[in-house]
Amino acid sequence: MVKQVIVMNLQDKCFGPNLETIKNNMKTRLEALNGQIEGMHSLEVYADCLTTSNADIFVEIVFEDEEALKNLKSNEKYNTATKDVVVPFVDNRTHIEFAIC
Repeated sequence: MVKQVIVMNLQDKCFGPNLETIKNNMKTRLEALNGQIEGMHSLEVYADCLTTSNADIFVEIVFEDEEALKNLKSNEKYNTATKDVVVPFVDNRTHIEFAIC
């Protein structure tokens, strides 16, 4: 099993009356991919980070193996979802992947 952790900061323009809508849309749309992508066991989005955090969104994805992780980048459903609810709103993102037992 392989886990990918993604940490994202939203663009400044998001911090207004639409902030909760943006976060909820991101969570709903990405978590809807559960069961839709071969080799991906789970995807969870944490959008209610504490004020002490230095990031706005945390995503945790568990894959069957490293090959499944690599295949995610070419998955049409994933790319469409991220194009719609991540790319327009995220200022920067970082990630780490590691094997889990």
